[in-house]
Amino acid sequence: MRTFPTDITCRRATFTGDIGGCPTIARISTSLDLHSREFLEDPAPTLRWLREHEPVHRSPYGYWLLTRYDDIATAFRDPRLSSEWTKKGSLPGVSARHGGVPDLEDPFVRAQQVVLHSFNMKDAPSHTRIRRLVQQAFSRAAVDDQRQRVTGLVDEMVDRALASGSIDVVTDLAFPLTITIASEMIGIPVEARDRFRASFEDTERLGDPTATEEQRAAARRALVWQLDFIGHEVTARRREPRADLVTALVQAEEHGDTLTHDEILAALLTLYTAAGTTTERMISSGMLLLLQHPDQLALLRTRPELIGGAITEILRYHHPNQQTTTPRLALEPLEMRGITIGAGSTVRFALGAANRDPERWAEPELFDITRPELVSLSFGQGIHYCIGAPLARMQATIAIDRMLVRCPALTLAGDVRHDPRRMDRYERVLVDVRG
Repeated sequence: MRTFPTDITCRRATFTGDIGGCPTIARISTSLDLHSREFLEDPAPTLRWLREHEPVHRSPYGYWLLTRYDDIATAFRDPRLSSEWTKKGSLPGVSARHGGVPDLEDPFVRAQQVVLHSFNMKDAPSHTRIRRLVQQAFSRAAVDDQRQRVTGLVDEMVDRALASGSIDVVTDLAFPLTITIASEMIGIPVEARDRFRASFEDTERLGDPTATEEQRAAARRALVWQLDFIGHEVTARRREPRADLVTALVQAEEHGDTLTHDEILAALLTLYTAAGTTTERMISSGMLLLLQHPDQLALLRTRPELIGGAITEILRYHHPNQQTTTPRLALEPLEMRGITIGAGSTVRFALGAANRDPERWAEPELFDITRPELVSLSFGQGIHYCIGAPLARMQATIAIDRMLVRCPALTLAGDVRHDPRRMDRYERVLVDVRG
């Protein structure tokens, strides 16, 4: 029987070879604590080691992590790996430990139950029904309608940058752009946007096993507030429709089928995350990658038609969340690479590792915007392919393209800081626009 360590702090992996295209690095020792500051600041070496030596990894925090492209691509479509966590209580041997009737008088428990109505937390056929109705409101045409607005916002931000001589691509570009577009599409009033966005910073802690009790309490309060706030907006749109996503979801109907109140609330939380916070990371990390690879930046300036390939390569090379996706629930025992994953287990997918799998891409540690376009896993696969992918790509394409066109002498100003709240993203990337 294979056993797994429980001492998170002392387990380390040591390997040799080139990392990130740097042949001078001969030896790296890295923690296998996938929630440590060390890992989150630079996840690639650890993910590479796991992909090569332990592709089906049992985390000391209790979940399984997959790191190889083929395994994850298959897992995305495996019906035995469920997104519907309400099924956990019905699994043999699990219901006795985790079952029970939820106390809907508790505001946080009630909020949790609402979140479970999100289409990304459902399997077919429920997922199919909800997503089809949500897709009516969040259609490609609705996304294309935002193109002019996105371009105008980016140009306003670049104007200010050219006047001042510098721009922080996180706080002066990626953050205000994506939050403004997401808020306008959903219909969040201007005066509530900062608090609404900040509440997502808190709720992210709900899935963090290293969070303190104080952080978890703040996360619970934030989720309750979010759903209360959105609930009031949905009720208001039923009385007085507007030209926004809330109204579109309220009015969505097909063959007499409509979304329930809870399904609308959960969909709005999901769409805001897709349209806002994830895209923010994509734009800021993309600009940083290009600035850190001046040969690729120069090539893109010379051949602007490569912008589509550049966005694809940014997503492959630096997925906005390097470690995982929405976790899956094993409905029955699974055999993967000779290892049994028990029913009721949590399984996560390391997209950052899969997107650098040498079995899939030649020289995967090389950032190359001319790379032949193969399907990465950045937006998922199967029925849960990211509904916000077209909007994310469109915003990133316009933001990066307009920056390059209007600022011909971009250089890093030397001030790049990780976000202390989430070390897998940046808090500050200062850029000199005058060279």
